[in-house]
Amino acid sequence: MLNQFSNQLLLLLLLVICGKPAQTQGRATNPIIYADVPDLSMIRVGNAYYMSSTTMHMSPGVPIMKSIDLVNWRLVNYAYDTLADVDALNLQNGKNAYGVGSWASSLRYHKGLFYVTTFASTTGKTYIYTTPDIEKGPWKRIQFQPSLHDHTLFFDDDGKAYMLYGNGKLSLVELKTDLSGIEPAGIHQVVIENASLPAGTTIGLGAEGSQLYKLNGYSDGTGIVAPVG
Repeated sequence: MLNQFSNQLLLLLLLVICGKPAQTQGRATNPIIYADVPDLSMIRVGNAYYMSSTTMHMSPGVPIMKSIDLVNWRLVNYAYDTLADVDALNLQNGKNAYGVGSWASSLRYHKGLFYVTTFASTTGKTYIYTTPDIEKGPWKRIQFQPSLHDHTLFFDDDGKAYMLYGNGKLSLVELKTDLSGIEPAGIHQVVIENASLPAGTTIGLGAEGSQLYKLNGYSDGTGIVAPVG
C-alpha cells in the first residue's frame, strides 16, 4: 500500500517553444531540445539522466534520450519497433491510427531493470517494456488489458507495484507481482477526484500525463493540465 500518499498533485503546464538548441557552455535557453517532446518522463541512474516521450502513431515508438547535464540530450534508443500488428497501425483496410497509437509513457529504474510503460487506445492495452540496458536492449514486453490512460508506474517500499492513471479524476491500481495485469484483490481506488482544480474551472485538457515519485518518505506527483486561453 502507498505510504503517505500526498493529497495534492503538482500540475505543470508544459510549453513547447521553438528556438535554437542549448549550448554546451553558458546559460541554457529554451528549447532545450529542438523538437516536440511531449508527456516526458525522466529518471536519474548514476550520473546519467534518461527521458522518454510520446510518439503516438509513429514507429519505432517511445524514444529514450540521455543527458549528463539536463541541457544536452541525445537519442539512445526506442522502447519498441512496432506496437502491434493491427490494421490501424499498419494502414490497412482503410484504417489509420493518426494521432493515437501510444500516448504518455512512464520511465522507471527498479532493482537493476529499466521499465518503460505506455498505453494505446488503438489496441485497448497497457504495455510494460523492461531491459537491463536501456541504451542497447534487448527489451522484454508485457501487455494486458485494459488501457490505463496516461498512467505512471510506481514501486513502493514494500515491493508492490502500482499505476496511477486517468484524466481529471486520477485512480490508483495495484498490479500483480509479475506485472502481467491488475491484481484483482489489490487496491483500486480514486485518489484525486479533480486533479485539474488548481488550474481553475475552465479547462481545455484535464489533468493527465501523471508521474508519481517517492521522495523523502512522501509520494509526490506531477501532471499536465491546460486551462482554456
